[in-house]
Amino acid sequence: MSLRAKVSAIVLTAAACMLLAPAAMASSHGPIQVTGKQLKSALLPPSDFVSGYAVVYAANSGGRLEHGGIFKLPSMSCRVFWPSVGVTQGFGETAFATDVVGPKSGTVTTVAEIFSQTVYQFASTHTATTFLSQLNAKYRSCRSTSVSDTKGGTLRWAVHSQSKLRVGGHQALQVVEYLSDSKVPGPPAVSYLLWTVNGADIYLISTQLLSTTSPQPTQSSLTLKLIARVTALR
Repeated sequence: MSLRAKVSAIVLTAAACMLLAPAAMASSHGPIQVTGKQLKSALLPPSDFVSGYAVVYAANSGGRLEHGGIFKLPSMSCRVFWPSVGVTQGFGETAFATDVVGPKSGTVTTVAEIFSQTVYQFASTHTATTFLSQLNAKYRSCRSTSVSDTKGGTLRWAVHSQSKLRVGGHQALQVVEYLSDSKVPGPPAVSYLLWTVNGADIYLISTQLLSTTSPQPTQSSLTLKLIARVTALR
């Protein structure tokens, strides 16, 4: 599992405990809503990333729609934002699914990348677009932050670059992230995060580079495949 996925476990347990609110029913006048379990079924198979890879971690919001949330992007602290966004629920979405894709033990001799994919479904297109805008602002205000790794070291996240772009006509945000641990020698881990909005959904494809210089397959191609699979649910 990637370093980013591992350290995110610091906040996952607390977030899960706070998300026991009643589920809300989708409005008949809003976008068609699906559950976290349904979103999970639409996530890209490991073979779309690298032959021989497998899902090494997965989570979703279950068989009912979510109601409310525990995080508010504009006001949340940077120390909570960095390890939680994209890997856990609780941002006001109605459904959520994520997984981490990496090599199966003993099947891949050279590990070039580790991937994660996430879908947040919101109640409206306006809410989803607002979330993307708030993400852009939050990365700019949280250029770097440090927290304890709970083992005597310090984890540090930093934004190396940030840019708006289009993915198949969809609004998108790309962030290049550096993650280091003071107890782990060597250069920081480099991850490319591509956030894309389509209708009421926000998509994240994250690629942690290990022995390559750029994401392969391209994040845009993976995102468009993922959008097509989620769209087919409806």
